[in-house]
Amino acid sequence: MIAFAPAPGWTILHPSTEPRTVLAVTAPDARSQQPFAAFTSLRRLRRDGVLIWADASRPDAPVGPFPRARLPLRLRDFRVDHGWEGQPAPNVQQRLRWVEVAGWNLEVRVYFGTQHPSRALLAKTQAEIDRLRLP
Repeated sequence: MIAFAPAPGWTILHPSTEPRTVLAVTAPDARSQQPFAAFTSLRRLRRDGVLIWADASRPDAPVGPFPRARLPLRLRDFRVDHGWEGQPAPNVQQRLRWVEVAGWNLEVRVYFGTQHPSRALLAKTQAEIDRLRLP
């Protein structure tokens, strides 16, 4: 099962019975994200709220090929989207990364409740990404 190691300030959610997807959300935002509904729940992120969505599948799945990488992923390497089709609210920023890590296709999406996350919020988010574990 894909997972985030436990850490103060974060709540881990499993949006379905599918063990390949996990969400980490800033603890004060956890209640507003349950039940999680892709994209519509993101409207309720606080300005300093973050939701990290990680999904892992085997490379033989029909998604990829992805470039190879190692954990921990670096937030600075993620694609930054200030606007995209289906964006739930104009304040929500999306960051994306698709890679193959240790035999797994890994899709990680980071959503901020602001278009301008502070350095402290970026550092907090990177620390949570560092705790991502694959099966």
